Amino acid sequence: MFKQFLYFSRGQQVGILLLLVLIVVVISINLLLPKLVTPPVPDNDSLFRAQVAAFEKSLENLPRSTYESPFEKQSYKSFGSEKPQAELFPFDPNTLDSAGFVRLGLKPYVAKNIVNYRLKGGKFKTADDFAKVYGMKPDYFEVLKPYIQIAPTATPETPKKKSYEPVYVDLNRCDTTELKNLRGIGSGRAKQIISYRKRLGGFASPAQLLELPNFPENVYTELQPYLSATADSIKPILVNKATVEKLKSHPYINFYQAKAIYELRRAKEGLHSLDELKALPEFTPDDLRKLAPYLDFREIKYTYKRR
Repeated sequence: MFKQFLYFSRGQQVGILLLLVLIVVVISINLLLPKLVTPPVPDNDSLFRAQVAAFEKSLENLPRSTYESPFEKQSYKSFGSEKPQAELFPFDPNTLDSAGFVRLGLKPYVAKNIVNYRLKGGKFKTADDFAKVYGMKPDYFEVLKPYIQIAPTATPETPKKKSYEPVYVDLNRCDTTELKNLRGIGSGRAKQIISYRKRLGGFASPAQLLELPNFPENVYTELQPYLSATADSIKPILVNKATVEKLKSHPYINFYQAKAIYELRRAKEGLHSLDELKALPEFTPDDLRKLAPYLDFREIKYTYKRR
């Protein structure tokens, strides 16, 4: 390229060199000028402050309005700027609702405490009882006290006692309805008596009622003149036929006693009287006395298998 440059005339060479110089100068100016010259920055903050000051000055010249919109009034009330005036009126603290207590000037949480106390069964019997409510201020209670009017509590009628006429009952032939005619015998106790009669096979004596769990002795003493137990209604156990299970199902015979009777019966190939049980150590004389009406020693043909 340099060789080609030499072929130009001298004037052409000078012109090319000047053009190159101008190009370099223009590029240099474009690069250096922004750095050398800083454009003026407008003072926006000062301008803004001046505009605000002018606006505030214009407001001072405007007449003040006394108009208050309904929305503004409602807003004030919503945020509690206006406290409602208490309304005093006669009231019964046992019946007034929570809204009524708030109308009286009590705070909502105090009204809630009163209602909760009543819901749990609480009653204000006197005006002074109302002062014990949690959150009640003593000075404000004195303001409310003249307006407290507690209605008198109705006295519940005393239930009339069921009248009982003397009724004579045979414990071995009665049902639950007849038993409930006796003083001190309700449905539960009547069922208990019938159930025990079935387990015994019949009552040998009215005194056996005292063997029932929690049967009151004073009730038995009062009923004794009206109770009887016919012996011919007893259903005894056939000793020479009963199994161990059958024997131990009786209230007066436990498992060991039932097994002892069964083994003795097998050994002797039958029992004939209550006296034979006296040889068994499992029985006391009192046990045999109680068992006497409930054991039947009739001879029954029974063949025992020998092992």
